[in-house]
Amino acid sequence: MNDNNQRITINQNTKLALIKSKNLLDITRKILEKKDNDWIQRLWKWADENIIQERTYFPKTEIELLNISNLSLRWNRLKDLPQEFFNLTQLKVLELNNNTLETLPEEIGRFKDLEELNLNINSLKTLPKEIINLKKLEILNIKNNKYLELDREQIIWLRELKQNGCNVIYDKYKFNLGE
Repeated sequence: MNDNNQRITINQNTKLALIKSKNLLDITRKILEKKDNDWIQRLWKWADENIIQERTYFPKTEIELLNISNLSLRWNRLKDLPQEFFNLTQLKVLELNNNTLETLPEEIGRFKDLEELNLNINSLKTLPKEIINLKKLEILNIKNNKYLELDREQIIWLRELKQNGCNVIYDKYKFNLGE
C-alpha cells in the first residue's frame, strides 16, 4: 500500500510539474509572439525629424511602407538609422548615399532581398559582419567613405560578395579586393 501511495504522489507531482511547465511555455510564447505595432509610428516620427530633402519620398501610409521595395534617402544628412528601419525587410534597392552615416547597424543583415545598396559619400568607419548575409546583393557602393578602414576579415567578406556576383564599388587606392 505504501508503494502505491508513493507512485500516486510521484504521478501527481509529475502532472503538476508538467502543468507548470506548460503554463510557463504558454507565457513565454505569448511574450515572444507579442508584436510591436508602434514601430511604424516611431519610424514615421524619425522620418519627419530626419528627412530634410524635399524630393525624398518616404511612404505615408502603412500599406505603402510595408510594401516599399525601392527607397532613396540620399542627401538627407542622416547620421544613423533607427532599429525600426530594419523592419522594412522587403527592400530591394536602398540608396543611402550622400549622408553622414558613420556606422551601418548589424541589422542590415535582415535585408535578405536587398539587391542594391548605395553607401557612397558617407562617413562610414567600418562595415558590419552581417553584410555578408546579403546573398542577393548585386551592387554595393562603398566608395568615398574617407574614414572607412577595413580589416583583413572585412576584405574577405567583400571578396565573397564579389564571388557571389556582387559588383562592389570601392576606392581601389584604399584596399584591394582583387579583380
